[in-house]
Amino acid sequence: MARKRKTAARQGKTELRQTSRSTQRDLSKGVIIVLSGGGFDAMNPKEVRDRMDQYIQDVNADPLVQASTAGKGLTFKLLPNQNVKHLHQGKWRQICDALGVLEASPLILVGHSNGGAAAMDIARCVESQGKSVDLLFSADSVLTLDDNGDPNQVPANVKLNFNPYIIPTPAWLLAPFPIGKRNRRQTDNSLDAILNIGLTYKLPGALAHRNAFYEPAGGDERRGGGYKLPQLLLEVTLAVLRGDANADIFRAAESSLQVLATKSRIEIELETTNVKKTLRP
Repeated sequence: MARKRKTAARQGKTELRQTSRSTQRDLSKGVIIVLSGGGFDAMNPKEVRDRMDQYIQDVNADPLVQASTAGKGLTFKLLPNQNVKHLHQGKWRQICDALGVLEASPLILVGHSNGGAAAMDIARCVESQGKSVDLLFSADSVLTLDDNGDPNQVPANVKLNFNPYIIPTPAWLLAPFPIGKRNRRQTDNSLDAILNIGLTYKLPGALAHRNAFYEPAGGDERRGGGYKLPQLLLEVTLAVLRGDANADIFRAAESSLQVLATKSRIEIELETTNVKKTLRP
């Protein structure tokens, strides 16, 4: 059984990276935004901030992105004096103003903690500009002090939402920390194009909260290079940029999440339209 799971995981990972149902897209006007949480950026663990910057670098280094942007990659520097690739959640209104003068298509939004809520705020904000969000990856969203709506209500202009969130276990009480919850569509309370990913870490709350972003982004680095876990965030982003169908992205993501469940020894509750299942180690 374990061998079958490993084989399926490898096949799913390959499918997520290679499946393409459309011709090469023009990504030259694309924008990628990654938002950290906390009252200020340095409150976030260094490994989380570093991984956010590395994720943007990895997206822009992908051969498809390079070929589709004349080697420039997706735009990520939006604010004056921005000296790192990611941005802090407290700047979301400034970011939305900056997007107002850009075509920003495709638009990728990623946020962790308060950054997840801020990413949802940006999605609602750009809706008034007539823009769509191709991918919103909201990791364990926590309310900010300046939200324009419910951080777990996905607006209609978001084409695809991946939502890893923490389901607390008794170990959470060792270091209690705010956690996210399941997302729904703002208009009809449906799960259309939303994948809720409930993570049941047997860890203190603060560590579990960190992992809601860090482990879907690959987890710890290997000594010889690469990461110990599937780079779900990167894989999903590249699939969206290729123009893969949501159903294909969901199916392949499940295989990567099964690897995460097995290696991290956690149960993962998946929920989308007409699908509700639990992945076990």
